Amino acid sequence: MNNTKRIAIISLLTALTVILAKLLAINLQVIRIGVEFVSIALGSILFGPAWGALSAVLADILGGFLFPTGPYSPVISIVAIANGLIYGFYFYNKEITAKRTIIAVLTKALVSDFILMSIALYTLYQIPLQELLLARSIKTAAVIAIETLIIYLVLRPIRNILYKKGWILPDSPQTEIIKKD
Repeated sequence: MNNTKRIAIISLLTALTVILAKLLAINLQVIRIGVEFVSIALGSILFGPAWGALSAVLADILGGFLFPTGPYSPVISIVAIANGLIYGFYFYNKEITAKRTIIAVLTKALVSDFILMSIALYTLYQIPLQELLLARSIKTAAVIAIETLIIYLVLRPIRNILYKKGWILPDSPQTEIIKKD
């Protein structure tokens, strides 16, 4: 795929991430419930960890400046980068199996959602650690179930359709990454 097409699609996914994260999310005191992982995961699945991380961090920075909800934090940008890298590492040019999806989402949830985001929120807002970790652990458990289902049942078929129709081609055509749905 040429870079112009790749950049155009990543730009659209970045804009979608901003919309999903800033306009369609529910913000509570300690947690935020959103579905922006869909566009971050799709970008990482289609174009790899570097492009997924770039899209996620650009969406975080752009969304923070367009729709500020608090002070800018580079640690939260690191969380966004980690999300794109993790999804890309597990899914790019690989078959999306149930096992791989569960492992990827567990890794992302524990590293990004629980550890890195807890550090960021504690650093920014000085929320009591016990209260923060309890709220984050409940959210992380819910995130694992929801993201696993959406990635496996929605994004895997979308990726397969894009590949089968030739709209997006895997970088290494020698690997068989599309299994029958």
